Amino acid sequence: MYQHIVVTCGVSLLTGNRNVFSMNRDEIMGEIRPWLSAANINEEKQRKIDEWIRHARQFAHEAARDPNRVSAEYSMIYELRRQGKLAERPTVVLIATDTVGGRIVEAVLTRLLEEDFAANVRVMYVDVDVNHPRRMQEALGEYMWKVADALSHGEPSTTCFAPIGGYKVMTSLGYIVGAFLHYPTAYMHEDGQVLHEIPPVPIHIDEQFVHDHFDLLRKCQKDMVDADSLSYREKQCILQYPFLFQQEDGLVYLSAFGQFLFEHEKYKHLFATTYLVSKQVANMLQHNHHQLLFVHQQMRELVKKLKHEEGDMGVLYHEKSFKTIDVRKVKYHLYKGASNGQTAFRLAYRYDEKEDCLYANYLWLDHNRYEREAERGKGIYEEDSEFIDITKQLAGVGR
Repeated sequence: MYQHIVVTCGVSLLTGNRNVFSMNRDEIMGEIRPWLSAANINEEKQRKIDEWIRHARQFAHEAARDPNRVSAEYSMIYELRRQGKLAERPTVVLIATDTVGGRIVEAVLTRLLEEDFAANVRVMYVDVDVNHPRRMQEALGEYMWKVADALSHGEPSTTCFAPIGGYKVMTSLGYIVGAFLHYPTAYMHEDGQVLHEIPPVPIHIDEQFVHDHFDLLRKCQKDMVDADSLSYREKQCILQYPFLFQQEDGLVYLSAFGQFLFEHEKYKHLFATTYLVSKQVANMLQHNHHQLLFVHQQMRELVKKLKHEEGDMGVLYHEKSFKTIDVRKVKYHLYKGASNGQTAFRLAYRYDEKEDCLYANYLWLDHNRYEREAERGKGIYEEDSEFIDITKQLAGVGR
């Protein structure tokens, strides 16, 4: 039973030859045809949109009588109900392009879905500029984020995701987002009105790949990069993973999928977080270089646990296990990290959620020493020194 339905919208509601609201049925509907893809909606266009919607209401009663002659989006909801898969009061999220056609379709569908299916309708608009490759990639990256946001409000088992309308690239990228987030995809074959449900294909980028190519990914995430300025290794990475990069006139930048992927929560602790360390921590890293990979991994793991709220509170705030620590004086928390057989990772830290910044104040790699010093408040009550930014070294480990 589907409670949450996310649908991308096209303009088949307006253009189908036999559809109830087709522009072919009379002159008033037809005069708006040249504007369907127009994105700059001025007062005159908005007046025409409102006039068209008022005119279309006289045909609304035909939708329930002949549900397969409305649009692909309407047919999808109707078929779910016919098969007994639609909840009594579903939430339907419509994702439409911010164009004349998108606004008309959204307005008509919203009214129909509310009246015919008792749906709670939400609308999300996306801008897709198909005439400019760079802007289109940015817009499609934003579109993927909006799809992810719409899906995140429902559980995969009770969510129907139907990327059936809009530009063809929206359909394909929509499926990728659904698969990455483990949501199945539904597709309606309009000619036979047959509903197909496609399970998600596992999509995963190993975190080590991000570490290995961090500098390149970060450069291409921020701006266009001159392809000639890249190293041989970087050029080989672009050739090997073309779905992550876009090339245009000798310039390279992240594709829409690359933008979406590396700005996702899963990788935010790599691309967004700033890591600052005190002189004590910097010295520990310098004198224990053989443990650098382990220490950096543990810092990333700490941020990941804090962001996703998935860690054990007793591990993230280990100071609570020391009876001798005065909680009123605590400025830095204690993290009891992992042990790799040789070294124990223990850290006095502060995480600023607003700035997305980890302050590593004091580091121990020996558990016994940690217990002796931590119970006296070492590294917890006061800032050890000024902090040094090691974000690039830490996030790019393995390069």
